[in-house]
Formats: sequence, structure tokens, C-alpha cells
Amino acid sequence: MAASVVLGIVGTGSPPARLRLATLIMTLVTVLFGALLATSVYERQTAAGNVAEQSAPLSADAAEIYRSLADADATAAVGFLRSSEKSHADRVAYEANIRTASRLLSKAAARTGDSFAAQRQITILNKELPGYTALVEAARSADRENKPVGNSYLRYASEQMRSTMLPAAEDMYHAETRRMAAIRADATEPPWAAYGAGLLVLMVIGFCSYRLYLATNRLLNLGLVAAAGAVLVSLVWLTAGHAMTRSSLENSDTHGSASVQLLTQSRIAGLKARGNENMALVARGEGAAYSQEFDYWASAMDDKDKGQRLMQRSERQAEDKAGRGLVADAWAELKNWKKLHNQARKQDDGGDYEAALARTIGGKADGKTVKNTTERSFATMDRKLAAAVDHEQKQFQEQAESGRGALTGLPVGGSVLCLLGVAGVFLGVGKRLSEYR
Repeated sequence: MAASVVLGIVGTGSPPARLRLATLIMTLVTVLFGALLATSVYERQTAAGNVAEQSAPLSADAAEIYRSLADADATAAVGFLRSSEKSHADRVAYEANIRTASRLLSKAAARTGDSFAAQRQITILNKELPGYTALVEAARSADRENKPVGNSYLRYASEQMRSTMLPAAEDMYHAETRRMAAIRADATEPPWAAYGAGLLVLMVIGFCSYRLYLATNRLLNLGLVAAAGAVLVSLVWLTAGHAMTRSSLENSDTHGSASVQLLTQSRIAGLKARGNENMALVARGEGAAYSQEFDYWASAMDDKDKGQRLMQRSERQAEDKAGRGLVADAWAELKNWKKLHNQARKQDDGGDYEAALARTIGGKADGKTVKNTTERSFATMDRKLAAAVDHEQKQFQEQAESGRGALTGLPVGGSVLCLLGVAGVFLGVGKRLSEYR
């Protein structure tokens, strides 16, 4: 169709007039191609950069907010279970987690931009966090005065954390993850307009070259050949650059982002299980619901009957041997944790609360110091998962940066080639015009 339009336009008037009109048309479509090429590449470079520098870090921060809050809740319960002279380290850890969550919430609020879903969750967390910390302090104060109401304060605070704050933090994480996927899709969308414009330029130059051949009986016009070559190189460069970007970003998703998400889900499940394990002991005989919640989340990590098997999927999704090794170590520690937990539950169910407490957070049972505790096992598992997340995050960043780097130089280089194409058009047609003088 484009060729027929050109034929209709250049098929009238004197030969010099037709040549000038053909020059104008070839120049316009070449400039159009150059503009679309530069614009489309810039948009995809920006999107790829946003994936690596903004969206992925925000998603990681959202996951860390959840971890800090969940760990603060679990640590508050542990501090409540220990005697006051031994709970100083737990208080320090609790306060560090609260500070981390507050800092990351402020950071996220400044960077989430137009993400309404994330901003809404941040608002909820900022509103609820002071109330939660006040309840924890009230529980500690009552406990120091040996008032049984401290137990109720802590359970109420934990319920607030579980029912409102942790769901908000988890929703925020999922919102940022979805936004990262949308930005990645923008970066990998083929530049169809630029492709179409490039093909149009080649068709127009080819048609005009054919008309010149019919008029002059000269097979090649070197200027137009050079122009077509410059445009073709730009088009091939654009195609190859986009293909490399798409491949890198898809790899960053499959073996980076997806792996990080699975590992993050594993850490979240572990934190939920740990919090319920501690609260079951805080409840002192009324913790059946907490124990059921522990079983659910522990099974989500490693139980084929539940259909989730987060650890197995995380190991399979890991990028390389090092990543799989970290997940395997965490998985082994999970099994040890579950075994120790079952021992502690049997002791608690059998009426030996002190032995169950020692098996969970440390202490003495039957006159012996218990060192192999669920607390230690969970901490080891969580460290391994954290190391695996860091490892996969690095893999993701490398792939994302590679995706952006594949387009480096293309906006400028492609534009220069299009300008050379315009120069080739003027030189090629100009030589023919000089023959009419």
C-alpha cells in the first residue's frame, strides 16, 4: 500500500519535480523511523532501569518490612517468656526490628509514587504500629509487676499484628511485586511501531530505486543503496538489542525474581510458624489455635499433602548450585525444627511446661541445659533463607542490568545511522537531479 501511495505521488509532474518529491518522502519516513527507534528504545531502557533500580528494591523492602514486623512480634513473645534478667537481648532485637520497619516504611512512602495499593498499606501500617508497640510496652510493664493482665496485653498486641499489620505488609509486598511485573512487561514489549516504520523506509527506498532503474537503466544508485543499508543496520540492531533485553529480563524473572518470591514466601511462612509457636507457650494451656496455625505454616513449607512445598519449589527454582545448596541447608534445618517442635509440644501437652519452654527458647530441663532448641533451629533456617534470597537477588540484578545494557548506544547510534540514510538519499537523488541541469 505504501508503494502504491508513493507511485501515485511521484508518478506526476516533471522528472526533477518527481525526484524532489521522492527525496522528501524518503527523508520523512527515514526521520520518522529514527524518531520512533529512539523513543521506543528510551522507553524500554527506562522501564528496564526501573525494574533494576526502583521496583525490585521496593519489593525487597516490602518483604523486609514484613520480616521485621513478624520477627518483632515473635521476639516480643520470647522476651515475655524469658525471665526479666535474661530478656535484655530480646528487647534489643525487638526494638531494632521496629526501627527497621519504621525506616523502611518512610523510605517506601517516598518511593512508591502512584502505587495506590502500596500507599494504602503503608498508611495502615503507620497508623497501627504505634498502637502495637504501646500494647507490648503495657504487657512488659504488667509482667514486671507480676500482673497476669500482661499476658492478655501481649496476646492482644499479637492479634493486632496478625490480623491487621502483617496482612497489610504482605499486601504491600504483593502490590510491589505486581508492579515490578508490569514494568518488566513494558520493557519487553516489542517496538512494533519502530519495526513497521523501518520496513516502510526500506519499501519506499526500494520502490524509488526501482523507478530510477526504469528511468535511467542503471541498476544501482549507490546513495540509495547506502541509505537502505544504514536503515537496515538500524533495524537489525534494534531487533537484536530488543531480543537480548527480552531474554535477560525474562531470565531475571524466571531465575531471579520468581526465585526470590518463593524464598520470601518461605521466610514469611517460617516467621508465621515461629510466632505461633511462641504464642502457644504464652497462652499457657489455651494455645491450641496457635499450634494449629504452626502446623499449617510449617506444612506449607514442606508437606506434599498441602500442595505448596515452598522449600522444594525454591530449591528447584534456584539459579545455580550455590543457591540450591543454601535452600537445601535451610530445608534440612526446617526438618530439624519441626522435630524439636513436636518434642516440645508433647512435653507441654504432658504437663511439663518448663521442659517445653526450655526446648523452645533454651533453659534447663531435668537439671540439664537444653542447647538444641527450636529457636536456634529456626534462626539457622532463616539465616540460610536470607542468604539464598541475597544470592538470588544478585542474580536478578545482574540479569536486569544486562537487559538494560543490551540497548546501550542504540538510541544515538540508530539516530546517526538514520541521518546517514537521509544523507544517502540526498546524495543519490541529487546526482540524478544534476543530470537535468
